[in-house]
Amino acid sequence: MRPAAILCAALAAFLLAPRAADTKPISLRHYDGIYSVQITTSAGPCAKVYRGSVTIANGRIAASSEPGASVSGLIEDNGTVSLSFRENGQIANVGGKMRAGYGHGPWSSPTAECGGWWTAERQS
Repeated sequence: MRPAAILCAALAAFLLAPRAADTKPISLRHYDGIYSVQITTSAGPCAKVYRGSVTIANGRIAASSEPGASVSGLIEDNGTVSLSFRENGQIANVGGKMRAGYGHGPWSSPTAECGGWWTAERQS
């Protein structure tokens, strides 16, 4: 289903969370790069596994393997990810943390009644 694809794009954006002990703000450029994303559905009728990619620039998603999706939200200096993806009437909300080229967190789609987890890994 499309929510998983939309989610894939969103999940890659919350990839890297600095350690809790880190107190210095991190430049949003720290998160820039291309990430492979895997989305797993643990509840609802969405596809059980979806893979895609996203490009992050200045803490925002600049491109994704789902070019028709619109994205709002960003990755904060502390690595917190808060994104919302929309495509063809479907919505996917993504949260989580990013850290050292890797990220993970929960996702949910109120329109498709699905949810689960995402992971992302920096490719370049």
